[in-house]
Amino acid sequence: MKIKLLLFLSLFFFLSCRNEENDVQKIDQVINIYMHNADGVDLLNTRIKGGYTGVSGQDLNADRALQEISGFSVKKDKDTVAYIDYVAGATKLLKNSISPSEKKYQSDFYLNLSKTIDNNTVVDTDTIKIEYDWSPAVFQVSKIWYNQKLVFTKAEGQPNIIQIVK
Repeated sequence: MKIKLLLFLSLFFFLSCRNEENDVQKIDQVINIYMHNADGVDLLNTRIKGGYTGVSGQDLNADRALQEISGFSVKKDKDTVAYIDYVAGATKLLKNSISPSEKKYQSDFYLNLSKTIDNNTVVDTDTIKIEYDWSPAVFQVSKIWYNQKLVFTKAEGQPNIIQIVK
């Protein structure tokens, strides 16, 4: 009898602790930014003359003016091409709430790209605006503007990759 009770309790515990897959919200907010010049030269390669040697971001929507964003890193893909990997960090403001189950958020920030020219550090400051869609099922990047130009619109199932020519 004890074995049946133990088996019943174990089965009950197992069934009560399982999660339905539909209860988990999918998060898709990682953005990969590739930068090259008109000749196709990778501007994020620090070994190339004129390439950017530093990347940082400043939040335009934070409580504190131009708060530093820590969600940036420069990585290399399988072809050893450098890209900026932006995970998160900028403040997301509620842009509109279409319904309780559908909302739009927006982040705005400066992207500071530094390089050395004639032993002097020069910083190019660009702007990025990201629009996000939220629903109970998914939170994802919807659109990205780079220097006020729309450069990305989400295609379902595709990664958030943008190519910038400078």
